[in-house]
Amino acid sequence: MTYRLTHRSLAGSIADLSDIAEEFLICPICSEDFTDPRTLSCLHSFCHECISEHILQSTHEQRPPKSFNCPVCKRGIDGPVQVPVESWANVFPINNFINGLLDAAKLRAEDRRCDTCLHRNRKVLANFWCDDCGQALCKECHEVHSCMKFAQSHQVIEIENIKQLPLKSTSIHSLCPDHDGKFLDFYCNDHNVILCSDCVTVSHRQCSNVKTCNEAAAEYKNETRGLIENLKHQTDWSVRIMDNRKHCVDSLEGAAKQVKNQIANIRKQINDVLDAQENRIVGELEDLKKKEMEILETENETCKGIISTTRNSAALLRNTLKHGTDNDLLSCIAQIKKETRLSEKTLKNISNHLKDVYVDFKPDQNLPTVLNQLKELGSFAVSRQSILIPPSYAVRADTVLMPAAREHIEDEHYPIFETENNYKQKESLIQDLKDFKNFVLPPIVSTPVSSTPKKSPVRSSRKQRPTTARLATLDSNFRGQTPNDRENCSLTGAVFIGNGRIVLVDQVHRKLKLFDHQCKWITEKVLSVKPYDVASCSGTEIAVTLPKEKRVLMLSVKDADFSVTGGFQTGAKCFGIAFTQDAFAVACYSSPPTVKIMSRDGRELRVFKRDQFGQDLFFFADYITVDKDGHNLFVTDKYKKSVISMTTKGEKRWEVKYHHLKGPRGVAVHGTRLFVAGNRSHNIMEISTEGEINGAIVIDGVNNPHALCVSPGGDRLLVTQYHLTLSKTEKNMVKIFKVPKRKI
Repeated sequence: MTYRLTHRSLAGSIADLSDIAEEFLICPICSEDFTDPRTLSCLHSFCHECISEHILQSTHEQRPPKSFNCPVCKRGIDGPVQVPVESWANVFPINNFINGLLDAAKLRAEDRRCDTCLHRNRKVLANFWCDDCGQALCKECHEVHSCMKFAQSHQVIEIENIKQLPLKSTSIHSLCPDHDGKFLDFYCNDHNVILCSDCVTVSHRQCSNVKTCNEAAAEYKNETRGLIENLKHQTDWSVRIMDNRKHCVDSLEGAAKQVKNQIANIRKQINDVLDAQENRIVGELEDLKKKEMEILETENETCKGIISTTRNSAALLRNTLKHGTDNDLLSCIAQIKKETRLSEKTLKNISNHLKDVYVDFKPDQNLPTVLNQLKELGSFAVSRQSILIPPSYAVRADTVLMPAAREHIEDEHYPIFETENNYKQKESLIQDLKDFKNFVLPPIVSTPVSSTPKKSPVRSSRKQRPTTARLATLDSNFRGQTPNDRENCSLTGAVFIGNGRIVLVDQVHRKLKLFDHQCKWITEKVLSVKPYDVASCSGTEIAVTLPKEKRVLMLSVKDADFSVTGGFQTGAKCFGIAFTQDAFAVACYSSPPTVKIMSRDGRELRVFKRDQFGQDLFFFADYITVDKDGHNLFVTDKYKKSVISMTTKGEKRWEVKYHHLKGPRGVAVHGTRLFVAGNRSHNIMEISTEGEINGAIVIDGVNNPHALCVSPGGDRLLVTQYHLTLSKTEKNMVKIFKVPKRKI
C-alpha cells in the first residue's frame, strides 16, 4: 500500500510514542508487531495470518462454519455470508491507523534501512524519505532517484527532519481500494464511510451529507471528549460488575466450604455417637470379662492348691512308710485322711458349679430401622436473588431500563422485579432509587432479648439505622511472616500484652510470635499442634487454645522467651478465648456448640448451650470477647454469620446480623464499643455493647480481616488478614489502625 505525508510543517513537538501503550502495537495472538492488521467488529485487531488461523481452529467442528469468538473479548463474530472460511480474514478491514503508527515508528527508528538497497540484499542506513514513492533512501540511492525523470517532481525530505515532526504531522493517508491512485479524502455521514472523489461521484451522488475528511473530523472532534468519558464510565461499570461477580464466586466458594464443613460435622456427630456407644458397650464387655475371669481364676487357684496338697501328702506318706516309726505312720495317715476328705469336698463343690461362659452381641433392634431410614445426609437449597449494579452515569433509554436518577448509586444491590409489566412496582423501585441519597438500610436481623423469660423470643419492631461512624486511619503495618517461615501465614489470633508488645498466633507454622511495641519481631515458639486464638491474662501471661488437643495452654512471656506455666482440658475442640475476672470464656465446638466459663484449674463454672427459651445459642461459636466488668460476652458465629451477646449468667441479650457485615470473624471490645471484622465485606464494623449499629470504622485499606485486638487504651486496633485468594503480601500483612474517639 502507498502512503503520502499530509503535512510538511516542521513545527510541533518531538515525535513521541511513549503515550501509546506497547500492547496497542502488538498482536494479542503472536505478541509480535502487527503484520497486515485486520480489525473485527469488536474493534480488536490481529495479524491477518494470526486471525485466519484462529478462525480455522475455532470453526473446524462447525458444519457449516458460521461464527467464531474474538480471541480477546470472546464476543461472537459472525462470518461473512457466502465466503469460504479460509477467506474470512480477507473480508475484515485493514487497520490503516495501526499500519500508519508502525510505519511512523519505523521511519523514526535510528536504524532505518534503505528500502532500495534491501531489495539487493544490502543493509545501508537510510538518510531520505520519498513521500511519493513511500520509500527510505540512502545517499547513493537518493542521487540516483533524483536523476530519474519520473521522480524529479517527488517530494523528498531528510529523515532527520522527519524525526522532529509529531506523529500527527506525518500521518498516513491511504489510497482507495476500489479506485487506483485515488486518496480517501471524503466522508459520507449518511453511510459513515470514507471515500475518494470517484466513490463520491459514482456511488454517493444521492447522499446529502458528504464532506471532506478535514471538515467531518473537525465536527466529530467535539464529541471525542464525551465519548472517551462515556467509555471510561462503561469500563468502570464493567469493573464493578466483575468485582461483584468475584465477590459472588468467593461467596459460593465459602458456601461450598461451609456445606462441606456441615457435612463433616454431621459425620462427626454421628461418629461421636457411635464412638460413645462403642466405648460404652466395650466398657461393659470388659467389666463382664473381668468379672468372669475373676471367677475362673479363683477356681483355678483352688485346684492348684489341692494339687499341691495331694502331691505333698503322697510324698509324706511314702517317706513315713520307709523311714518313720509306727507312731509316725499312724499320725500321718490320720492327717492325710482328714485332708483328703476336705479336698474331695472342695472339688465336689467346684464340679457342681462349673459353667462354660459364652459372650454374644445382639445389636439394638431399632438399629436396622434407623439405618434404613437414613437415605441421605441432607439436601441442597440453592437460592438466587436478582441484583442490580446500575451505571454511575446517564445512559440512553434504549440501552437499559433505568432512569438517569440512578447516577447516585454506588455499590448497593437491589432486587429486580421479574415482571416488567408491573408498572406500579417498577415506579416504586424508581422512586426508591431517586431517594437513595437520603436512605440508609437497616440491619437485616436485630433480636434484642428481654431478661424476663417468655415463650419465644420477640423480634424488635424498631428499625436500627446505622449512624455515621468516624473512620479509623491506618497508622502502621508490618509483616507477620518471620525469617524461619516457609509458607504464607495464617494469623488467627492476636493480642496486646505488657509494654505494648504483640503476640500473634500463626496456625500454619504452629507458632506463637512476639513483636515489640515498634512491631519488630523478637522471638517465636513452635507448638506441638496448631493453635487458634490467644488471650491476655496479665501483662506477661497469655492463654492459647489448641483445638486438636481440646486444651488451653498457659504461657509466660518474659523478655524474649515463651515458657509454659500450665494448662487445662476443655472437653471439646476450643477456638476463641477471652479472660476476665480470673476466669476464661472459651468457644467450644461440642454437640451442641457451647461457650464455657472455666477456672484456671480447668473446672467448668458455667456452660452455655441454649438460651432462656430452649433454643440453641450457637451453630459454630468462633471468636469471643468479654467486657471489662465481666458481665457480658460477645461471640461471632461462623455459621449463623451473626454477632451474639449474652450475660455471663447465660441470658441472651441480642443477636445482630447486618448485610454490611459479611462473614464476621474477630471481635474486640473497649468500653461500650464493640469492633467486629467483616471477612467477606472487607471492613471493620462498630457496634455498641447494646447491639446498636454504629457503622463501619474501617472501609478501605483492609482485605478479608480475620483476627482483631484492641490496645488497652482503646486507641489502636490491630487487624490480621486471611483468605485463600489474598496475595502473598496481604496474607502476611498485619495492620494497625488509629481509632478515633467516639462522639458524645
